[in-house]
Amino acid sequence: MKKILILALAVGCFFVSFSQTQVLNSWKDPNTSIANPSVHKIIVAALLYNQSVRRNVEDYMVTLYPGVATQSYLILGGDSILSDENGESRRLRSLGYDGVVIMKQTDKNSTQQYVPGAGGNYYYRTWGGYWHHGWGRVYYDPGPPGAVRTLNNWFVQVNIYSLVNNDNKLVWSGNTETTNPGGRVPLFTDVCDAVRSQMVSDGFLR
Repeated sequence: MKKILILALAVGCFFVSFSQTQVLNSWKDPNTSIANPSVHKIIVAALLYNQSVRRNVEDYMVTLYPGVATQSYLILGGDSILSDENGESRRLRSLGYDGVVIMKQTDKNSTQQYVPGAGGNYYYRTWGGYWHHGWGRVYYDPGPPGAVRTLNNWFVQVNIYSLVNNDNKLVWSGNTETTNPGGRVPLFTDVCDAVRSQMVSDGFLR
């Protein structure tokens, strides 16, 4: 019989929006599922070196599930390294918490994409057109030029840990990629939405 782990990451994402985020891969503990997350408590953490940004992100995450989630900086402080994981886990359990959700930006890169111009007969749209243009056939109208745009790709990992049964174990993990999120809040909003869908698909969220 599956253990019922009460966590709230996924149900916090009630908003509906077009997501620019894709889940690259995910994993779930086969013996863990989620039910009635709203009646339990979790710690949400954004592992960001900039403490101001960290606080803003965690504050935003908490607004998605008020009364359920608490910012990690309020409970664990600003230390980047825990000196006593087991001791902190016992303290969290004594405060009624049964799960920890951790989001971390793992990478960022940029790629370039060529975008053809709009309208007209463009030499680059077909090989024949480019052939004619390349040989100097001046009668072939190349049309207005296209443009090169930069795609900024952000990679975020989301891990969920159970504090049930004193095991502190990983029960779900996912890696995401978001293109041109437009800021940190849209980035984590899209990640949250994509992760929720993936949890349902994985059978982790019911």
